[in-house]
Formats: sequence, C-alpha cells, structure tokens
Amino acid sequence: MSLTFNTSSLKWAAPEGQAIVKITNPTTTRFAIKIKTSNVDTYKTTPNTDFIHPGYTLNLVVLRLKSPMKEDKLAINYIESESGETDAAEVFKKPGIRPNVYMITMRCEETPPTPGAP
Repeated sequence: MSLTFNTSSLKWAAPEGQAIVKITNPTTTRFAIKIKTSNVDTYKTTPNTDFIHPGYTLNLVVLRLKSPMKEDKLAINYIESESGETDAAEVFKKPGIRPNVYMITMRCEETPPTPGAP
C-alpha cells in the first residue's frame, strides 16, 4: 500500500488560479513528501516538503501565477520515513534513496467555459 491522490490532472480556465490536491495516507506508515514542478516560475506549492502521518490527508495547494498557457507537470515524490525524522527535506538527501513519484499533468484550457453551459 502507498499514498492515494484525488486527481491525476489539474486544469485552469484562466492563466492563473489555485487548486488543491488531496494526498491521503491509508497505511500504518509515515511518509515524507517532496514536491517538484516542471515550471517553478509559474507554479508555487504549499507545502513543498512535509510528512503525512498514517490515516491523515494532506491538502497540497497549487498556485498558478499568470504566465503563457502550456502543459506542465507536478511530481509528488514520496518515501516511507522513520518517526524520529524531523525534516522531510533531509529524508530525500540520504544516499541511495529512491522515492516513489506520482505525476500530475497541469494545463490551462484554451477558452474558458461559457457561464451556464452544461
């Protein structure tokens, strides 16, 4: 078992906005996460690194700043961590570490949907 994610893609109807990715830990193990994007000038995430305790859900906030519309990627790196570790970023600096990676596609729709359209 590992972490579960509520989406595999994020879409914006405008060149800027905010979205939430829910990351759930249904296991009995604590995980460290580290977030990376293919365009750090356009996307900001909160948190960038963190721990997700067993049975908890983390709301990852993804903020898209105004920039040209193109497809980008969000990589959620995650790995099991010991309970004594206090800095999630340090977990990923250990030699020989091979985290799992969950990829999310991010893009803006070319034309915003018409208000009231089905």
